[in-house]
Amino acid sequence: MNVSRLSIQKMIAITALAMAIPMSAQAGHHEGGDKKPHSEMRRHHQGEMGMLKKLDLSDAQQTRIDQIMKQQKETMKATMADRRSQRDEMKSLVEQDAFDAAKAERLITQQQDRERASKMSMLRTQHEIYKVLTPEQREKAKVMRAQWKEKMSERRSKNRDEAAKPL
Repeated sequence: MNVSRLSIQKMIAITALAMAIPMSAQAGHHEGGDKKPHSEMRRHHQGEMGMLKKLDLSDAQQTRIDQIMKQQKETMKATMADRRSQRDEMKSLVEQDAFDAAKAERLITQQQDRERASKMSMLRTQHEIYKVLTPEQREKAKVMRAQWKEKMSERRSKNRDEAAKPL
């Protein structure tokens, strides 16, 4: 996921709204360096937002989810500041006359640790929101999520087929 292209609000919404997926299935969702184009991330966000609206949350549920998302927003703000700082350090490392392999290793390790912590925070947020839903809402969300994923898969397949056509 290209964090620099998404607003923190969208990141939080995407993170929080994936709560209907069982945690074991969601854990591997973005592994393997899956980088989606900005337009696809926007469609993902819009699909997830539509699902949340269709769950008919009570006022108490909505209030609790808003609180959870506010906490995640603060975490994401801090993470974004750290990432910007680290990008600057990496750029500085590249621009030096001599390459400092030890510093590069430290920066890479810090980046991996920060990414691991970020994923943990996202999963924790998803879990907290998932706990807010009733069993019926959880089941409804799973069904909607499966339908949405199928629709997106068909759209990607169609786009690939059109791109492969000769001009």
